[in-house]
Amino acid sequence: MRVRVHAVGMASCLGAATPACAAFRANLFQPSQSPDAEVAEPGDETPQAVTVCSAPVSTFGFSGVGRLVALTCEALKDLWSRVDLATLASNTGFFFALPDPRERGLELGDLDESLQDRLDELGTRILKQSLRNLGLTWKGPLRFFGGGHIAFAQALHAAQAELMHRSMKSCVVMGLDCLVEEGTLHSLASEERLKSPARPTGLVPGEAGAALLLTTEPSSNESRSKPTVELRAIRTGSEPFPRGADKPSDGRALAECARTALAADGPLQGTPLLVSDHNGEEWRAREWGVALIQLRTLGLTFEAPPTWYPAIGFGEVGAASGAVGACLAIRGLERGYAPATSCLVMSCADDAGRAAFLLSAAPRPLHRGAKS
Repeated sequence: MRVRVHAVGMASCLGAATPACAAFRANLFQPSQSPDAEVAEPGDETPQAVTVCSAPVSTFGFSGVGRLVALTCEALKDLWSRVDLATLASNTGFFFALPDPRERGLELGDLDESLQDRLDELGTRILKQSLRNLGLTWKGPLRFFGGGHIAFAQALHAAQAELMHRSMKSCVVMGLDCLVEEGTLHSLASEERLKSPARPTGLVPGEAGAALLLTTEPSSNESRSKPTVELRAIRTGSEPFPRGADKPSDGRALAECARTALAADGPLQGTPLLVSDHNGEEWRAREWGVALIQLRTLGLTFEAPPTWYPAIGFGEVGAASGAVGACLAIRGLERGYAPATSCLVMSCADDAGRAAFLLSAAPRPLHRGAKS
C-alpha cells in the first residue's frame, strides 16, 4: 500500500504554494525589515532593524494566536483550491505540528501544564477559529505535535501509520509557526541567534503554514502527465546529548535517519535531492557538514549531492520547516524540475531530535497505445 500526496497548500512570505515554490526556484526572495521591533547587538548602544521573512498580506494587523490563525486560514484556503475540504470523509484526520506556545510567548492560561497540554490547547484554539472563518466543520480526529523542527516529521509518521492500518481514509498533515513577532525577536537577539551584519552566522526569522493531504487512494494525477508523489519512508532519531553540550554533534544521528529512510525504500536508485533545514546557524552548519561526510559511505554519488535550503527563501520557520521543505520537494517532483526522482527532507530539532523522510515520484502508468 502506498501513501500518496493528493494536494498541498501553503501560506508564506512568498505566497501560496504554487507562486512560493516558483519564486524559490527562481531565487526571487523578499526579506524585509521588521516593523515591530529593533534590537541591539551586545556592545551596541543603538538598536538596529531586524531582517525577517514575514507574510504581510496574510498576517498584517494580527498578533499572537490570531496571527497563527491567519496563516492557517491562508494555507487551508490554498489546499482547498486543489481539493474540496468540505467533502472529505468524516474519518479524515488532522495532524498538526506546532511550536511550544511558551517559547513564542503566547498566553494560554496555565503555562505550568505539560507540553502536550499546551499544544492541545493552542492547536484546538487555532483550528476552531480557522474552521469557523472558512465555514468548515471537522468531524475527524485531531492530533497535535511539538518537537521543533522535527514536529512535522512526527505528525507525518503518525498519519502514515493510520493510513497504512486503514483506520483513516485520508489525513491532512500541517506545520505552522511564526518567529517574526516582537517578543520572539527579542528572545532570539538575547540568545545571539539573529543574522546581522555583525553576525553572519545566524538565522533570519520567518513565518509559514503548509499542509499536505495524504491518501492511499489512487490519485487522478496518475492518468495525466504529472506524476504522483508518494511518501516512501520516515525515520526519527535522537542525539545522545542535547545541542549545547560541550561536545559538538558528530552528525551520526541525522545521517542514520537518512540512511534508514533510504534503505526502507529498497536499493538506492541514484542520489536523492536533499532538502535541509539548515538556517545559517553555526551549530547546524557543523552538524550538516559532518552528516554529509557520514553519508558518503553510501557511495560516490553522495560526494556532492544536490541540496535545497528552504530557509534561504522562507527564513527560519520552526515547526513549519519540515512542511515547507515537503511542499518544495513535492512541487519539484510534480513539475519535473527537481534534479532527482526522490527527495530526502532532513530535520534537526534545537534539542536532540533528528528526522528524515523520503518522497518519490511514482512511475507514470502506461496507457493503451503507449510504448514501454
